[in-house]
Amino acid sequence: MLEKNKDKYGTRRNLISLVWLLLVSLAFVGCSRDAEKAAETTGEKLDKDFRVVAVSYPLQYLTSRIAGGLVAVDCPVPPDVVDPSQWKPSRKSILAMQSADLVIANGVGANYAKWLPKVSLPESRLCRAATKGLSLSDYIAVEDVSMVHSHGPEGEHSHPTMVSRTWLDPAIAKKQAVYIAAQLEKKYPQFAAEFAVNLAALTKDLDRLTDLLQPSSGQALVPLVTATPLQKFFARAAGVGDLHLTWFAIPDAEQAGLDLKAVLKGAEATEGVVLFDRELPSAEVLAVLKAQGFRPLSLDLLDQPPAKGDFLSSLEANVVALKKALSR
Repeated sequence: MLEKNKDKYGTRRNLISLVWLLLVSLAFVGCSRDAEKAAETTGEKLDKDFRVVAVSYPLQYLTSRIAGGLVAVDCPVPPDVVDPSQWKPSRKSILAMQSADLVIANGVGANYAKWLPKVSLPESRLCRAATKGLSLSDYIAVEDVSMVHSHGPEGEHSHPTMVSRTWLDPAIAKKQAVYIAAQLEKKYPQFAAEFAVNLAALTKDLDRLTDLLQPSSGQALVPLVTATPLQKFFARAAGVGDLHLTWFAIPDAEQAGLDLKAVLKGAEATEGVVLFDRELPSAEVLAVLKAQGFRPLSLDLLDQPPAKGDFLSSLEANVVALKKALSR
């Protein structure tokens, strides 16, 4: 009799346990659904895969700052490529771009990625952050840096070079960021509020660098010569008119001296700064520049992620170095 009662009470306890587990499970399901709804209202990404591709590191940085982790922002260019503008995408990279929600590019007016026109991408997904985000006066065209070639009935002719590294001017980078934010909002309207907050923080950072670049009142600046036109956005942002060489390949010391004299002809400059893109030339070339009163300065083109810091900290380092070099 006692054993039967034990079995009866044991069975009852088991039933109660099963009911309890069922209630707990239902509660967890309810909490999970509530959390999912809350996440959707706050913009937290759950099971959806939002993805944007930027064709350069600076554009990736600007887009990532605005996206704030709500959208994955990739750059297909490997970090060890010396000149990403000349990089050629693999089939895998092209497929990844074609499947992205948006592709952020500079645009035709300052076409940075030489490979982009050869890749078939849906126009509806292509965000041209320079073509649409900038006005005509924002561009820099260099008329006397051109490649003579022949095609069509025109025969041999040349085209002016459009300087593509718009992000070296923080004021231009800000305009691009505003346009990128607008395109992200169109694609992901559920995150509009978060994008607006992130854009405000980014533009504040860029405005600070724009102000930092401006010459102090009454400050005398030495002439600036850019070894190539690639840094002309940065030179213009610093409020100093530059004379540019066309050293896409740095010549020997003798030719470097002749080129510098030619570009300075009529400028009456006895001292100044020559701005190089990635690294300084040989000691012989530097000696020739020094003999003519010109100091060398190498600034980061910000094509790739820096070893330390990020785009903004590297741009600020450029600003500080250039201001110091230009001061008499």
